[in-house]
Amino acid sequence: MYDNYFHIVDTFSIIIYTRLSKEEIGKSKEEQSKSIKNQIEICRRYIEDEEKNYPNCKFQIIAILKDDGISGTTFDRTDFKKLLQLIEEKKANMVITTDLSRLGRNHVKTDDFLEEWFPEHNVRYVSIVESVDTYADCVSNDIAPIINWSNEHFAKLTSKKIKGRFQLLRKEGKWTGGEPPFGYKIDKENPYHFVVDEESAEIVKRIFSLFLSNHTIFEIANILTNENVPIPTVMKGIRRNLNTELKELWKEETIKNILTNEMYLGYMIQGKTTRLNHKSKKIIYLPKEQWVRVKGTHEAIIDEKTFQMAQLLFQGTKNQTKKSYDYLLKGLLKCNECGRSIGIQHFQNRKNNYTICNYYRKYGRRKNVCSAHRFLYEKIEEIILNRISEDCLKYVNYEALVKKIENRQRMGLLKKDLNQKMKACQNEIGKIQEQIDAIYEDKLNGIIDEKQYKRVSSSKLNTLQYLENKLNRFRKEKMKLENENIFHKMK
Repeated sequence: MYDNYFHIVDTFSIIIYTRLSKEEIGKSKEEQSKSIKNQIEICRRYIEDEEKNYPNCKFQIIAILKDDGISGTTFDRTDFKKLLQLIEEKKANMVITTDLSRLGRNHVKTDDFLEEWFPEHNVRYVSIVESVDTYADCVSNDIAPIINWSNEHFAKLTSKKIKGRFQLLRKEGKWTGGEPPFGYKIDKENPYHFVVDEESAEIVKRIFSLFLSNHTIFEIANILTNENVPIPTVMKGIRRNLNTELKELWKEETIKNILTNEMYLGYMIQGKTTRLNHKSKKIIYLPKEQWVRVKGTHEAIIDEKTFQMAQLLFQGTKNQTKKSYDYLLKGLLKCNECGRSIGIQHFQNRKNNYTICNYYRKYGRRKNVCSAHRFLYEKIEEIILNRISEDCLKYVNYEALVKKIENRQRMGLLKKDLNQKMKACQNEIGKIQEQIDAIYEDKLNGIIDEKQYKRVSSSKLNTLQYLENKLNRFRKEKMKLENENIFHKMK
């Protein structure tokens, strides 16, 4: 068998690539036949047939790659990236999938792999069901783009169906998300409904009570932290990459989200986001008027009056923004101990300001993390500026600097003189052109004859040509001067 470069191939290092999307899991018998296990078995049988058809060739499987539960509309898949890496490292020269849709359902990118990427990397790609083989000249290869378009169209229709199904469930007040809000848990008898979780619901009620008792969000977070009240992720048993130093800390953002969540009133609020299309991962946040709201879908934890009072309290405080001050070193200082940013504290009635580790400022009073690193900011700024000045002066060549300034002044004068000469020349050209036009008018009106016109206009045209040549010479001199200036700046 010959490869893309017309060389005889006697060894095939094969990658069996399989994929199954979430939508295909647990479906009909036909869909279940597409399982990862079945895909691998089909590919193995194909290799066995190839060994019989080409007894002089060696077929060896170097990797069996699986992307389970990932849509074919994206190529951002873990094992697919491994496939590309193995090919680029020249460890594989053949890829087998059961069908083209396993490779991908984005017809543009799938076509690129079939027609450009695989051939350019001298890789044989085989799709068993459609009989596509990039090492063979067959009709199946020609119709592959049509099949890829059909596969993407199928993905698009599937996406629309799923979106439509979810939207219908939302309008019926059925929960389509993952974890319910803190204070609730999924109903064991109905996955589209959730019920009150008594333990966490009491914490939600307490947060509202503290807020209405004139405690700030920061103070509420401190109270809950000091009392060792478990944070929502810990209570729900959700595994996340939490900072071990802070996993017991209540954050202000968590408190705020609880205090503004209307779902505690018994409303089901969903459809806050959407995506551009079935291929894009970009999330679009929809305006509130487009959210799906259904009242009375579950038991309320907070009554209407309490919730509205909390919102009024929010409205009175959210616009009280602090004045921001700009400092020369703002955003440039880092803590040597924890690596986080060093902030600058402004004191209105004091002349001087002080630095503080932002990590310590936020969590240091509640947990033993980092230290304040409080220093006089103005002194730090002075030291840094002096150090920069000293370092810069080491590289200054005073004689060269003086020459550079003198040269710039000289070039400026030359450029000014050239501009004046060019302007005078342009004015003369304008006058000559007006005179030529006037002579032509005289000829048309019979004031002068053809012979007189040619004699006078010839003289004027010669003068015009001289002036235009002179202007072009000035322009070239100016351009040369500007190029020299750029060159000196680069030096």
